[in-house]
Amino acid sequence: MNEEYYILVDAEQTGPYTFDELIEKEPDLHTRIMAPSADTWQDACDVPELFEYFRAQGYHFPTEDNLASYWWRLLAFLIDFFMLLFVMSFIVSLLIQGGVLHINLATFDPYKISVHDATIIQLSMYLFLLLYNAICEASPMEGSVGKKICGLVVVDQDGDGINLGVALFRSLGKILSIYLWGLGTFSIFWTEGKQGLHDILAKTYVVRKNA
Repeated sequence: MNEEYYILVDAEQTGPYTFDELIEKEPDLHTRIMAPSADTWQDACDVPELFEYFRAQGYHFPTEDNLASYWWRLLAFLIDFFMLLFVMSFIVSLLIQGGVLHINLATFDPYKISVHDATIIQLSMYLFLLLYNAICEASPMEGSVGKKICGLVVVDQDGDGINLGVALFRSLGKILSIYLWGLGTFSIFWTEGKQGLHDILAKTYVVRKNA
């Protein structure tokens, strides 16, 4: 079997290399490679036999086999939601002590809360959700605590982690989905990449690390 690989270095073709020699070159995701099974130059991340090499480097390519289902993602969301409730109770207490909220917890009635207080609480919740998801997804965790527990990570189309700008944009999309009664998440059921509205907007995927 022909096992000759070529690499483009500064627009110059180098090689041929065996597969082992290719690995020794430590290609990155976008190293241009001519593989024996291809008739055109490809990014290394698109060469199937290099998938395991990149997986060992911490990359998780979105494939049909490892895309996270709606139910795995729902479980991760519920874990994060209960964490959010705990954190929000602490934030509300601080806002009350600071005089920002005018709520008496001893006689609190959620049906009689003022528009001012309800708006402050809602904005605080969305701000925390925005920063929490964005910071976690742009960190080495590549996902929230709920996703970490469920073995899920958020990646781009090349299987790489996302930066803070993309993570913030994705988090804004998630807030939009929640604001629309969660309707933006239902596209996970029928899109090829099992993407929610926020994934489609940010061009991201949620995958199971151990699938």
